[in-house]
Amino acid sequence: MSRDILLGIDAGTSVIKAVAFSLGGEQIAVAARPNVYQTLGGGQVEQDMHRTWADCVATLRELADRVPDLARRAAALAVTAQGDGAWLIDADGEPVGGGLLWLDSRAASLASDYLKTDAYREHYARTGSGLNACMASAQLAWMKRWQPDRIARAATCFHCKDWLYFKLTGARVTDPAEGNFTFGNYRTREYEPSILEGMGIADCWRLLPPMIDGVSETG
Repeated sequence: MSRDILLGIDAGTSVIKAVAFSLGGEQIAVAARPNVYQTLGGGQVEQDMHRTWADCVATLRELADRVPDLARRAAALAVTAQGDGAWLIDADGEPVGGGLLWLDSRAASLASDYLKTDAYREHYARTGSGLNACMASAQLAWMKRWQPDRIARAATCFHCKDWLYFKLTGARVTDPAEGNFTFGNYRTREYEPSILEGMGIADCWRLLPPMIDGVSETG
């Protein structure tokens, strides 16, 4: 049987969905379920990482029920999700607390203060991006100050899509887009140590997964 289907997973803020396309880009079928997250005190918004993966798996199974021989016909799988946030896992690949979402504003005051510093000018020049409380860099700075045990337990800092990619492949990686505009240099497409140093999280360098091109095959 020919590999004539492209699969896409999108773990959005409101809906997690899996879609099957023809090689020509025509939608064949879709499966989806509502996303679930918790709004906590102090601007904190987190999502159960295990549930996110379980919901992702469920949508793929539903899609397989709607498309005959889906697994054998799949030529490629693309994974995307809500942006920003910080999803920490430990050395064993287990979540360290919930995933912090882009809706999370706990680091608002830290981000606001940082925007007034000289370090921010270099930050913008390197990343080509401003800083917001929803970004992993600001959230790591907050956790380092208020939840240092959480940082100590963590081995890798993901974005949402990276967590799903890890569960699918076992690879601890991210893409150049979120990697660079959060912690990197868009000219070199590599992580920039000065970004972490400027935010006082140089010791979080160990948490950053390698950046790979989106068309790379791993796992």
